Amino acid sequence: MTLRLLLLTFILFCLELGVFLVLLPWSALWERNYFLFRYPALAPYLLNNVLRGVISGLGLVDIGLACWYAAHFGAVLAQWRGEPSVPVESPPRESLSRGQTA
Repeated sequence: MTLRLLLLTFILFCLELGVFLVLLPWSALWERNYFLFRYPALAPYLLNNVLRGVISGLGLVDIGLACWYAAHFGAVLAQWRGEPSVPVESPPRESLSRGQTA
């Protein structure tokens, strides 16, 4: 139960952080913050659209990570518990002679 709650908390944290990183660089809070008033020399760098895009891209990666962990919830729990993973075997393929299709 504890591992399941930990994984769910991790997924929610990644999702929340990702949304925050995607939206924050394009908000008014980014343009009017303490660092821009205290250090005006940082303004050209912090207001650069490339930096904003990089931070938003990092947020998208974080959202993707949360989605991946949510999609593989059971497998990740089994790995964290130390349970051996059972490889899924594909059915044997019949050999086809020339000209035959599957």
